[in-house]
Amino acid sequence: MQENISLTIERLPEQQERECRVTSVRQILSLLRNISEEGSRTALYFDGAKDFIMTSLLDVGEKGLWVEQGADMPKNRRIAESKRVTLISSLDQVKIQFSVDGIRAVTHQGYPAFYLPLPANLYRIQRREYFRLMIPTSERLHCAIPANNPQAGGRIELPVLDISGGGIRLSCAKDDIEFVLGQTYAGCRIDLPEVGIIEVTIRVKNLISASPKPGQTITRAGCEFVDLGNASGILLQRYVTKMQRLKTDT
Repeated sequence: MQENISLTIERLPEQQERECRVTSVRQILSLLRNISEEGSRTALYFDGAKDFIMTSLLDVGEKGLWVEQGADMPKNRRIAESKRVTLISSLDQVKIQFSVDGIRAVTHQGYPAFYLPLPANLYRIQRREYFRLMIPTSERLHCAIPANNPQAGGRIELPVLDISGGGIRLSCAKDDIEFVLGQTYAGCRIDLPEVGIIEVTIRVKNLISASPKPGQTITRAGCEFVDLGNASGILLQRYVTKMQRLKTDT
C-alpha cells in the first residue's frame, strides 16, 4: 500500500539539494509522465508559497505540463497572476518538488487547466536510509531472475529502473513474470557495468501498474534486498558512487 507522502515544501540544505537535484530533460519528462499516468496526489503552491490547492497532473508535453484548475475561482485567478509557483507530488514513495515561473490559465482537452513550463530542474526527496539512483536508459541495467519456464533459458531479465543499497525497482510487461506481493526471489543476478556481478535475494514490497499506451500494461515492482552480503554491498556502493560522479561531471 502506498504511504501518504506529506505534500509540504521542503527546504533542503545545500548538500542534500545537490544529491536530490535532477537536471536531465529526459529524466524530468519521464518522472512527470509517470506522475500523470499514476494520478498521484499533487499540491500547487502560489502567492509566495503562502497558499495552495490540491490538483492533478493532466498531461506532459516536451516543453511543459498541464495541471487541473481548482474549484475556487478566486484562487485560480491568484494562481494565474502568480510570478512563481511550486508543484509537489510523489512517485513510488519519493517526493517530487519543483518551482517555475510563467504559469498560465488555459484549457486542455476542453477543460480549465494551468500550463506550466517544463522545469529546468526538480528534486527527488526521499526520507530513506539509502540514496536511490535512477538508471538512465543508456545504461540498460538488468536483473536476471531465475525462472521455471524452460523457454526463458532458466532466467528472465528485467530492466532496473532504480537501485540503492536497500533494493531495486523493476519494470516488466504482462507476460514477463507474475510478481506476487511479499514473495521472495533468490539467486537474482545484476551485472553492474565496470564494477562486477552481484547475486541477490529480493522481496517484492509494492506493485504499481501503468498503461503508457492503449492495450499495453507495464508493472513497476519495488523490491528490497534480503540479507545483502558485504561483498555485494561494497560493489553496489561502488557502482552508485561511480554513476553519481558521472552525473556530476556531465
